[in-house]
Amino acid sequence: MVAADGRLLEWNEKLLTILGVTSDDPGIIREQSWQEQIVSLWRQSRQYPAGEQHETSFLAVDGTRCWVTLRHSPMPDGGPDETGSVPGDAGSGGDADCYWLLIQDVTRRREARTLLRLAEQIYRGMSEAILITDATTRIIEVNPAFERISGYGRAEVLGMRSSLVRSVRHDAAFFDAMWRKLTASGHWSGEIWNRRRDGSEIPCWMHIDAVHDPKSREITHYVGVFSDISERKLIEDKISFLAHHDPLTGLANRFALDAVLPQSIAVARRNGQRVALLFTDLDHFKTVNDTLGHSAGDQVLIEAGRRMAHVIRESDFLARIGGDEFVMLLNEIRDADDALRVAVAVREALRRPIVAGGIEVVVTPSIGISLFPEDGDDATLLLDRADNAMYRVKADGRDGCRFNSPA
Repeated sequence: MVAADGRLLEWNEKLLTILGVTSDDPGIIREQSWQEQIVSLWRQSRQYPAGEQHETSFLAVDGTRCWVTLRHSPMPDGGPDETGSVPGDAGSGGDADCYWLLIQDVTRRREARTLLRLAEQIYRGMSEAILITDATTRIIEVNPAFERISGYGRAEVLGMRSSLVRSVRHDAAFFDAMWRKLTASGHWSGEIWNRRRDGSEIPCWMHIDAVHDPKSREITHYVGVFSDISERKLIEDKISFLAHHDPLTGLANRFALDAVLPQSIAVARRNGQRVALLFTDLDHFKTVNDTLGHSAGDQVLIEAGRRMAHVIRESDFLARIGGDEFVMLLNEIRDADDALRVAVAVREALRRPIVAGGIEVVVTPSIGISLFPEDGDDATLLLDRADNAMYRVKADGRDGCRFNSPA
């Protein structure tokens, strides 16, 4: 209860809690600092008609902000009792009108409302797509990022199964493993391809979490959050390509050859087949660089690599391992004659003039050949023996081919 000027006349313990009064003496609320707080709230309430509720805030003694609703109404009898005094305040004057000032602490409700508003802003503003389904995986909500990334409008997907965005790139075993993990731990994350509305597929990084009922612990919803990682995949693919390919010719490099050759030998050993290595060096290539320049030399290397790639089969492998050195890996050959036929075809292909720096250049190859299993069953040994055979061709006058084995 307050007087017309806002002086506190009577109160209950709840007011002490709202104001943050911690003293054991309830009369402390009559001190000036507390009275000023009540007067301030009273003045705010009087700006509104009697009975009308409004919300405001004040700083409690400990510095925290407290949100309250205020509503005032006049006392039914309009003032003090018949004795001229107000209950609970024996010294108050009897000429003042009295009011009920109802103060309700709504700090927690206000904070909850603020958190909900922030959550909605975050939900709507996130760059990651959010997909919420019920326990049967029917979509009940999506955010704007989902619409942007997937191409589906919100109205189109509500009520649909989440499999709407499932890509055919993944087989049943992939999704079975996903659901086993999700069921066991309530969480799954990983790289996944999703299908867009136009039928295109995009790589995504996705998190899926199961939401449980706090009492029964039964799953009530699933929340999926995913982002488009197409750009990251392009960068990764480019880095991977550069790591395994020669930047000038686009052919595989020495690193890739070192990875592929042992696998080819293992397959040939298991299947009782042969493998051939053709170590090829371009004759007098240094002269091309010295006389026509490195740009012309690069053109020769690019065209020589292109011609060699056309000679071998798709199941074979071609790498530029440095300078003017190339290695051809021939898989599943029957005998040495198969390797020889490829070597002869390479010589014929390279004998045709190559235009470099506006000038026709003719280059010839020196080719050394090693065979698995005749010349060894180790990748390094086979490569060294093909290299040695190539150098013997160089010593014999270049422009030719030679097997490592005298036979």
